Amino acid sequence: MFSWLKRIWNNYRDYQEVSKQTRPEALLDLSREVRALAAAVNRFCVNEPQLQTRLLKVEREMKMLEEIIERPNFRLVTPEKRLQLRENLIESREHLLEAVKEAPTASPLPQ
Repeated sequence: MFSWLKRIWNNYRDYQEVSKQTRPEALLDLSREVRALAAAVNRFCVNEPQLQTRLLKVEREMKMLEEIIERPNFRLVTPEKRLQLRENLIESREHLLEAVKEAPTASPLPQ
């Protein structure tokens, strides 16, 4: 009896955690963070026009995504799709953070 109740409670908590992570507000915050990171990396990589083009495209796509998320019908998107979107945004954020780490410094002198 208690194992059944514990399993039900754990499933409920997992469901609540996933729904909290896939709220439109949480996805909007994540999208804004990715867009801000893309803008920051774009400022650092001035000598690489191909990378700058990709980063500008990421910024535009994140802006479009934010507009889509702000629409009321976004709530109709399935939780699985929202979770997949969240995972993709996190992956993009990680790639951009790596790009920031690998960006050349402004001067060769240590600061």
